Amino acid sequence: MSVPVPAERFERYAGQVPDFLFDLWRGFGFAGFRNGLLWLCDPEQWQPTVDAWTSDLELPFGPDTWVAVSRSAFGQLSLWGRRTGLSLTITPFYGQVFPVDKSDKMSDPFSRDVQILADLEAAAIMKTLDPEADDDKPLFKRTLKRLGPVGPTTMYGFVPVVALGGPMLPDHVEIVDAVVHMEILRQVTPQSLMVNPYR
Repeated sequence: MSVPVPAERFERYAGQVPDFLFDLWRGFGFAGFRNGLLWLCDPEQWQPTVDAWTSDLELPFGPDTWVAVSRSAFGQLSLWGRRTGLSLTITPFYGQVFPVDKSDKMSDPFSRDVQILADLEAAAIMKTLDPEADDDKPLFKRTLKRLGPVGPTTMYGFVPVVALGGPMLPDHVEIVDAVVHMEILRQVTPQSLMVNPYR
């Protein structure tokens, strides 16, 4: 499933995101891949979520202006910072925020483009977008079989949410409005800054 990108998005985000992201928007739209496990974000739709999750962050590399690039079926977000590049990942059901300063990779258009490409390639081969359930098995395929795919405005949400004691099991997942659920998660899930010195 894909949503065509309105022309005003290209005007609005010109100079704010890498040209390669524009190429993806032109070629695919705001599309889902791998049966909806990974999505290219409409940054306008996701900005309220981005603001909710980043407004009070104290990052080791300082503040930035954030744009949603991609997200998983379970709401994991990759964010682009105008100053620091693709340097923030949010895993909302755990409340975890992973900062990785990539300001040293912002010197030229090619280096900025490569950040987007590398992130999407990693998402295609790694299991980080498919959370492990409480039974130690990946969730995505079982949830997809039970509920069908999510769309551009929906996501899989744990009900009750993990922060309120809900189990991470397929029969406790529902398809929910993505933006609404992400803002609920921000309100009820303690936020943890996961600074990894080895990345």
